[in-house]
Amino acid sequence: MIPHLIELRNRLLRYMLILILTLLICFWQADTLFAWLSHPLRDALGPHPVMIFTAPHEAFFTYLRVAMFFSFFFTFPWLLSELWAFIVPGLYEHERSLFTPLLLIGGLLFYGGGLFAYFGVFPFAFKFFFGFATDQITAMPSLKESLTLFMRMLFAFGLAFELPMVLLLLMHFGAVTAEQLKANRGYVVLIIFVLAAVLTPPDIITQIMLALPMCLLFELTLVGHRFLKNRAKATEAASSESNS
Repeated sequence: MIPHLIELRNRLLRYMLILILTLLICFWQADTLFAWLSHPLRDALGPHPVMIFTAPHEAFFTYLRVAMFFSFFFTFPWLLSELWAFIVPGLYEHERSLFTPLLLIGGLLFYGGGLFAYFGVFPFAFKFFFGFATDQITAMPSLKESLTLFMRMLFAFGLAFELPMVLLLLMHFGAVTAEQLKANRGYVVLIIFVLAAVLTPPDIITQIMLALPMCLLFELTLVGHRFLKNRAKATEAASSESNS
């Protein structure tokens, strides 16, 4: 038990070292990273976007949070690889063949969710909400609040896009079956919309833009599970025929 804990500690320390080095680099380029992160918002503000901060220390801590966010975002695959390298020796061969592609797909889905939020949701949502500005009402978003919104949305969409991995694991371990999910599709959709309401800001636009992709991912997961199940049966039948 102790050697395993020591190995886990060493792997986490190695990751923390990489995380700190990445954090320093990101803080050095925090202005550039924040400009990229806030581009959809500034683009929605018009040709002369203005963002404000209301406390002397707000800009500094905003850039620090930007650096922390991107350092974790960039090193997330490293963390997964360290955890996977720690877990994989205790798995059977068939479990390794199952979880290795799931790990890769899960990482891609996480990044895919973040990119969907950045390129698909942010431009539409910001232009929609800033469209209510008038001559008497001017939009002047703050650095702190804007960054909080950016990070919350990116993580929300990244985590939401992990839905296929969660469902596949639940079906693999027998916690739920594809037939049960199909029979209770209405409840699943209801749960998805509730999760979307919890993960996103309190507006119907972003909630719908998160819930609809999750519903699509749910349906694709059922199709993918049926395909994998039929393929496994075909492989098993072919193996039985060759042995006989």
